[in-house]
Amino acid sequence: MISLSDLHDATLKTVDFGWEEATVHLRLKLGVEASDLAIVQAQGVTSLVCPRLCPWGPSVSVNAATVDELVGGKLLTIEMQSGDVLEIRCAGVAINRGAQ
Repeated sequence: MISLSDLHDATLKTVDFGWEEATVHLRLKLGVEASDLAIVQAQGVTSLVCPRLCPWGPSVSVNAATVDELVGGKLLTIEMQSGDVLEIRCAGVAINRGAQ
């Protein structure tokens, strides 16, 4: 099982917002093996903030990931080592092993 703490130093590969389904899928590379992938899935998405301003300099690596409880939902926060912070307001979050 993968936890949010396992995402430290993971490489963020893609952010996919399924508008009609109200889902966001984050695809991350966890290690050097081809099978070392994780998919973070947010369901019931009402807001996606995804800046790429790189205030600390360019980086594709995750610094920290958290999920906070909100009234009526959750806030998934991904802080990148670039200093950018992705925020996803949603109903639920799951993390699974990904496929290539």
